[in-house]
Amino acid sequence: MTCPDGTRLDVTVYGGSRAVTAPPGSRPVVILPTSWAASPASFTLMLGRLAASGYLTVGYTPRGFNGSGGRVGTASERDVSDFRTVLDWIENTVPAADGKRIAAMGMSYGAAISLLATAADDRISTVVAFDGWADLYQALAAGDTPRLASAALLSLGLLRGRPSQSLLLAIGRFFTGLQRGELKRWAAARSVSAHVERLNARQVSVLLAASWNDVVLRPEQFADLHAALTCRSVLLLHPGGHPLLPVAQLAEKTGRQLWDYAERWLDRELREVPTGVDDDGAVVVLDGDTSGGRRITAEHTATLGLGAPGLLGPGPLAGRGGAWTSGLLGAIPSGATDRMPLMLPPFRGDRFNALFPAVWFPLVPALAAGRWLSDPLPSDGRIRGCPTVRLAVTCPAPEVTLTAHLYEVGPTGFGRLVSQGATTTATGGRCPVPVHIRLRTTVRDVPAGRRIGLIVGTSDPTCLIRTRPLSRVTLHSPPAEPARLTLPLSEALGDR
Repeated sequence: MTCPDGTRLDVTVYGGSRAVTAPPGSRPVVILPTSWAASPASFTLMLGRLAASGYLTVGYTPRGFNGSGGRVGTASERDVSDFRTVLDWIENTVPAADGKRIAAMGMSYGAAISLLATAADDRISTVVAFDGWADLYQALAAGDTPRLASAALLSLGLLRGRPSQSLLLAIGRFFTGLQRGELKRWAAARSVSAHVERLNARQVSVLLAASWNDVVLRPEQFADLHAALTCRSVLLLHPGGHPLLPVAQLAEKTGRQLWDYAERWLDRELREVPTGVDDDGAVVVLDGDTSGGRRITAEHTATLGLGAPGLLGPGPLAGRGGAWTSGLLGAIPSGATDRMPLMLPPFRGDRFNALFPAVWFPLVPALAAGRWLSDPLPSDGRIRGCPTVRLAVTCPAPEVTLTAHLYEVGPTGFGRLVSQGATTTATGGRCPVPVHIRLRTTVRDVPAGRRIGLIVGTSDPTCLIRTRPLSRVTLHSPPAEPARLTLPLSEALGDR
């Protein structure tokens, strides 16, 4: 298919031969732009399955990748225009296409394009977006701290695609930290978070899915989009890392749940078939244990104060906390690290997380990070959402990166990572600067008898940190607003 500017797109139509003999306007349409550097062939199983059940499904490769011409625009206005051109082409060449029943669907990069196209085109009535971005800057560099896994994904565009000048400039700014404002403006132009009012005004239906172990495109920005939508919206939370191919997802129970839920969603939204999705809550956890998933009910928060950290042991994590200061040496590894993106099914999700990354609290050096441990939990703690850490910092360097790692700690002192966050803050003075570290959205049941552990330092090998090596970094718990950890909790999970 050829776009108005002469760029050819690699387009595959599924169910096309059957659609030729189908009555005019009888087939609901599903359009899927493929993932970053992927081809339509990688989605053959899912799109073919939808076509076999009566949909007219179309997959295409966004410009700049594989068989499509042009250069990678990274969900630019031209990429959104390409989606609309594909839709025009379907309506003009396939009589069986029903122009009043159209869905956009995508995973990762394709999810971002689908969301932007839905905001721009009134013909699209529902969108299914898996593990993509709503706010590109927050997905890549939450807390103004770039992640190496995100950098690897961007760099893949240089190896597998034909990058545009704007993408090359963005990658340079991402790695160097220079012209951060320009990078934010570039990302904002490619973020559906700037078009939430448009989605709400049109009352489209939105199905979002995010992995709580995704270290490539951080899931909290999808959770923020879901919270901002007043139209019909459901957020699916699932384990596993960032997906590159749906084939890898289909090898796992949770991956199959994800795509099964997508088909049920489309049947309800485009065919008005009662599939049970109307009875689901706004946030649903898919973990492979049940056929449908579990919805989150009664949510509340728990606030734990950070007591003075000790030189020989962790500080207390309880109550309101108190005033204290703790000196660190900048960029000294503490042993705390985030997960690495592994795509193979045997290593995805909590199975791999049970082994790595882990840390033994007695070995965390006091000069590298502050450590805190709670008392043993009297009952199971069900963490659902984004934990946050608030404290203050001083450093003579112009800026400092603070990292926070949340752990489930057993009786021997070994901690299993629950979530991680980082933020880069301007300092360069003697006055304490307030710091708010937002950790990655997570779903974790911490058993009774175990402890909650927290490590706050200035180094994580998975982040591009801006902390000056061996600089003097001082953590503060101000008397007026003591340092604290806030945990989002769910009292119960209702099985459907």
